[in-house]
Amino acid sequence: MSASLLAMGAVIAAQPAVAEEGDEGAAIVVTALRDSSASITGTGTDLQRYPQSVRVIDEAALDRIGATRLDNVIDLAGGVARQNDFGGLWDKYSIRGFAGDENSGPDILINRFGSNLGFNAPIDTATVERFEFLRGAAAALSGRGEPGGSLNIVTKVPRHETHGSASLSVGRWDAVRLVGDAGGPLSDTLAVRLIGVVEDKGSFRDKVHANRELIAPSISFTPSDSLRFLYQAEYMRNRVPLDRGIVAISGDARAMDRSTFLGEPADGRMDQRIFWQQGSMFAALSDMVSLELGFSHRDGGLEGFATMLDFGPRGLQADLRTAGRQRRYHNFDWQDLSLRAELTARVDFLGLEHDLRLGVDRVRHGMDAEMRRARGTPSAPILLIDLFDPVYGQPLPEPGAFTDRFVSFRSESVYVQDVITAGDFTLLVGARWNSFRETLTNHLAGDSRIQTVDKGITPRAALTWALSPSFSLYTSWGESLRLNPSDGTSRFDGEKSDSAEIGAKYSLLGGAITGQSALFTMTKRNVLNPNAVDPFLKSQIGRQRSRGFETELTANLSGGLFVTAVYSYIDATVRRDQNAALIGTRLSNVPRHLGSIYANQKLGRFAIGAGVSHVGERVGDPFGTGYRLPGYTIARADVRYELNDQFSVRFNLDNIFDKYSIANSYANVWTTPGAPRNWRLTLSGRF
Repeated sequence: MSASLLAMGAVIAAQPAVAEEGDEGAAIVVTALRDSSASITGTGTDLQRYPQSVRVIDEAALDRIGATRLDNVIDLAGGVARQNDFGGLWDKYSIRGFAGDENSGPDILINRFGSNLGFNAPIDTATVERFEFLRGAAAALSGRGEPGGSLNIVTKVPRHETHGSASLSVGRWDAVRLVGDAGGPLSDTLAVRLIGVVEDKGSFRDKVHANRELIAPSISFTPSDSLRFLYQAEYMRNRVPLDRGIVAISGDARAMDRSTFLGEPADGRMDQRIFWQQGSMFAALSDMVSLELGFSHRDGGLEGFATMLDFGPRGLQADLRTAGRQRRYHNFDWQDLSLRAELTARVDFLGLEHDLRLGVDRVRHGMDAEMRRARGTPSAPILLIDLFDPVYGQPLPEPGAFTDRFVSFRSESVYVQDVITAGDFTLLVGARWNSFRETLTNHLAGDSRIQTVDKGITPRAALTWALSPSFSLYTSWGESLRLNPSDGTSRFDGEKSDSAEIGAKYSLLGGAITGQSALFTMTKRNVLNPNAVDPFLKSQIGRQRSRGFETELTANLSGGLFVTAVYSYIDATVRRDQNAALIGTRLSNVPRHLGSIYANQKLGRFAIGAGVSHVGERVGDPFGTGYRLPGYTIARADVRYELNDQFSVRFNLDNIFDKYSIANSYANVWTTPGAPRNWRLTLSGRF
């Protein structure tokens, strides 16, 4: 975990301003078009009137807390819990108890383009303008749907004033990070921006060292007050060992030293690269009608060796001290292309205000996935290691062929959404027609093919009633559909789900105090579950349900005091399954109780903040073994000092009381510990 909660300055925002400071006159028009199109709500409707729960963590908050990863803001997102993240190689979390695809997780969008196909590196905040956590169904507008919710990342774009900033951070375990961001107008119609990151860091985990480089150029061209072209790109290279964490002994997740590495240093680091680019045209066709044409292209790869604990009798041995391991070689390459055309009309008809959005999109994704594996037998495990006194440097076996396949995914969709305002009421209605097709070609089985096809309509409806300018009630309902990928041996029915919620939103003292609360229920059918002995094999388990309550409050009070808090109660369980032992069990890594609070006080040039996050006890695997992860409570603090109008220095202290926490797990042999007490010092400048 990171110290990123510490100075949570403006975590909750109303709908962000649609134009950067410095935009003037009609230039605001096309800037507003981009902002609405990039937003997960797909509308300019104020969040107080929008009939769904949305939590926004904006650029000001990210800058103030010094967050470097998406993981740094999870605790204050509300209802969001960490899941198994493949040894730290990607972002994985659940929203309201549902985690989505086993590998890619729930929907992650970038400027409302789907962006979690493939194996993408953890998201870096250097290019992020804001995170938008939408809770509840969004499939009618945003595509592949997860009933718990979706995350949309709105990225930084060129600004119409010259600007520059840089920061240098140093921290525990020899961590060093340098970030630069510069740009501005080249002419009245052309503006550019360039963001760069260089990072090198060790870890509290023995033998683990990581580095990352990122460069992100963007350019905007606005030839008239009704037309704007925008191009954005990002290249990232991320190198880190695949670290599966520690082993629970006799059900005790904290039995081992949390720093012990159970891989092999000779494997080196996984090499992860991702290049994405997006281009859009925003055109105001009239005072009421606008058009967006856009594309998103991604090209990525993941390659490297990794040694990790094995499962069953091949793994932890009877002496509870020795464990067998397996060795893998991963070589994944993927590309995807998304196209979108969207027409927006804002009209008054029969005394009603309509914000209508009609669109089509098309996605093409292909991935070459090769994995080799060296593994012992239940009676003769290999690569044995002492869990409490590990010795590295054993001769490493060359992994043999295990999987070699090409996976092709394609989808076509047509969608419509109308946000209708009539006095104190705001009605949202929408629907999406989806057609999905996956083709898996198995190169190790004579190029045999398994094809999975799904199609259907996902409707959505929601209503807000503004009882007063400061208080509103809302209700929301929607359905979702997503294709269940083949495991290489079987095809599965599509995952279907529905969700419903009722809630209230309030804004008091002229907006100084804002908040919202909601009761929700969601059901998923045709869910896939991994096999306890071989997680590559799946079964379709039937039905899961999540019910709960969430509330949040943010106060910006006079005298420079800021307070924000979130709390969620989540009851997420298996309701139907072919394995009777799983029925009634809780979903993996989902706590019943989840909450955070943070306060920050400005005192002249100083800002002092402190926060506490609590994550309750969780089920540690999806196999019904009874393995539990203990709950934990982490305290953080920070101090920021403004040296002058341009420079500031910030000190963050995370896990003040050095609690031994467990962040997530996949199974008892792959359990990820949280970081011990750590610190970071950052010098920032703006020019």
